[in-house]
Amino acid sequence: MEELEPRVILLGSALIIGAMYGAVARLSGFCLRSALIELFQHNAGNQVIAWGAAILLAIAGTQVLAALEYVDLSQSIYLSDTLMWGGAALGGVMFGFGMMLTRGCAARHIVLAMSGNLRSWMVLIVMGLVSYMTLRGILGVARLQVEAISTINLGDLDLAGSNAVQMITTDSSTWVTWAVLGILFALFAHFAIRRIRADGEAIYLLVGAVVGLLIPAGWYLTGVLAFDEFEPTPLVSLTFVTPVGNSIQYLMTYTGASSDFGIASVGGVLLGALAVTLSRGQWSLSGFDAPMLMVRYCAGAGLMGMGGVLGLGCSIGQGLTGLSTLSLGSLITVSGIVIGARLGFAYVRRQSSYAIAPVAAE
Repeated sequence: MEELEPRVILLGSALIIGAMYGAVARLSGFCLRSALIELFQHNAGNQVIAWGAAILLAIAGTQVLAALEYVDLSQSIYLSDTLMWGGAALGGVMFGFGMMLTRGCAARHIVLAMSGNLRSWMVLIVMGLVSYMTLRGILGVARLQVEAISTINLGDLDLAGSNAVQMITTDSSTWVTWAVLGILFALFAHFAIRRIRADGEAIYLLVGAVVGLLIPAGWYLTGVLAFDEFEPTPLVSLTFVTPVGNSIQYLMTYTGASSDFGIASVGGVLLGALAVTLSRGQWSLSGFDAPMLMVRYCAGAGLMGMGGVLGLGCSIGQGLTGLSTLSLGSLITVSGIVIGARLGFAYVRRQSSYAIAPVAAE
């Protein structure tokens, strides 16, 4: 049988990875916003379990690939020689706040869009346009200014390529990283077992495991299966803000553009979510109840679009993919997302016309 070309493998596998995420997220309501609301309301439950499992397995799987030298994580954007701490912090806060305004992160809105949710389609369009404007358009001027005044060259500090654990402990030994991960696994297992005994929702561990393992699958695909020395592809895994913007641009300039891992994975999420929606008979058109609600969603989408580019990722792109590399920049961005979400949570709670509820309920 004739061997498939690397590009065919890349796009086909990216579509499958995206479809798996879309299906699982549609079935379970997997969403960072919902997990954070559980924490903010001091009621850590199923979404926290799912996200905890996803983060730990994403890190473990990625670090195993790196330890076995299948992938070189220093070739990713997360472990570069420069640390854009200002963009990471500001972008994270913007994304987290916007996520609360729109009742979902980028990935969740891709999933909800395929249930007939017109609010999600509006969010995706605005977010995608603003992300593209920030990356290559007029808003790029502001992005470059932020990066210029808040970038550290890690090479000058002999820290280039080091992960956050090694930087913080000032020990470059691999065993230190695994010791820290072991402690985190033990703490999470203790928490998860107590929660499962209380409500019996062990299925969310499986949800988190599936989502978490999609991250090293993305690394392995772009770094090994689809590797082409003649036409190298970037070492990437799941992320959604910039790919949504690239997808919009691709649809408008199809004859003069080419697809990539990000665009194919966005298409996969749409297909996976749609398949689950139709199989369960849950397709139903829904829109905005009031003009001001549309304004709030557009504002939140804009914040997510610009914040996702400044912070080099979204709740998935940094919260799972970035953290899987143990990047210090990812830790800064994710911390910013949590802070921004907490501020957004406090803001929307004061709005009498806006009831806070898990995205899964929409």
